[in-house]
Amino acid sequence: MNLNMGSQKFEDVKIPLLWGKRAILEDKSGRISIILLDGKKAVIEVLGNEPAPNIQYEPTEDGFKVILNGQELYSFNKERRVIKGLSQRLPECEIQGGGVRIGSNILSGNKEIGFGVGVVVYEQRIVMGADLPEGLARLVV
Repeated sequence: MNLNMGSQKFEDVKIPLLWGKRAILEDKSGRISIILLDGKKAVIEVLGNEPAPNIQYEPTEDGFKVILNGQELYSFNKERRVIKGLSQRLPECEIQGGGVRIGSNILSGNKEIGFGVGVVVYEQRIVMGADLPEGLARLVV
């Protein structure tokens, strides 16, 4: 997959940004999609800045919360393009025009070529240019 996200360039990567077990993608219009890759089948949770069909969610003042089995997983702020873990212990992720902010770290102007994953966000660290983790559902775009 080849795409730009903020000022990051991803070329020939399978997943540009992996936030825990969720792929985060930005389309050419700047809309965000979030896809859960945990399990055998990928599940689209956010599609073009909106809750995907058949996803449990609760509207908030600036976006919505994604809910699974009564548990609030994360919130998505549509205007600021911020993903914030609620029951997830992952650092906040913001897709900015000039880069990608993960927690207090700003990634800007980088180019990731030929990796399984361009950027992986774990609870305690960020890895740039990584192999595709085992056990993820296949992401087909």
